[in-house]
Amino acid sequence: MIKIIAFDLVGVLVNEKDIELTEVEDKLERMFGPNVNDSEFLINSRKYIDKDSVLMRTTEELIFKLYKVREKDLFKNIKNKYNNVKIIIATNHVSFIRNFIGEAFGIKYLDDVIISAEIHKIKPNLDFYEHILNKYNIEPRELLFLDDNKDNINSAKSIGVNTLKVDKGTILSEEVFKFLKETN
Repeated sequence: MIKIIAFDLVGVLVNEKDIELTEVEDKLERMFGPNVNDSEFLINSRKYIDKDSVLMRTTEELIFKLYKVREKDLFKNIKNKYNNVKIIIATNHVSFIRNFIGEAFGIKYLDDVIISAEIHKIKPNLDFYEHILNKYNIEPRELLFLDDNKDNINSAKSIGVNTLKVDKGTILSEEVFKFLKETN
């Protein structure tokens, strides 16, 4: 039985808008995912913006400018049908994404947000998934993980986590409900 559904953020819950970015915004955006912590992001970003307050404000504004939610009522619909399943976002990102997540998804139907920069672990490394398993004291078979990155999916699958590969055309609610109906 699935106890937790973990959604990746970019490419799964949100898509990037087709917008023109400035050169600095483009360079910052490329650094969102691969940082193990915010300090690393800030240090690397100072090449483009040297004042931290401006850098942090620019980063947060860029996040709000860039991302568009794919299925607005996804979490609500899952909780209405499976209210005992926890819903978490598990993303490789800088912690500046937290305000966006709160505004875009609210906290009513979201149980947790796990951000690589805050836990100092990054997908596809196994310790990222093990962090979720340990935090919630669950077995890999009790976790459903959705991601658009094949390496992240394969890594999670290698330790027995249930996975769904998300593509551009995937309707998340349909895939999640189909999976839960078959397993719960």
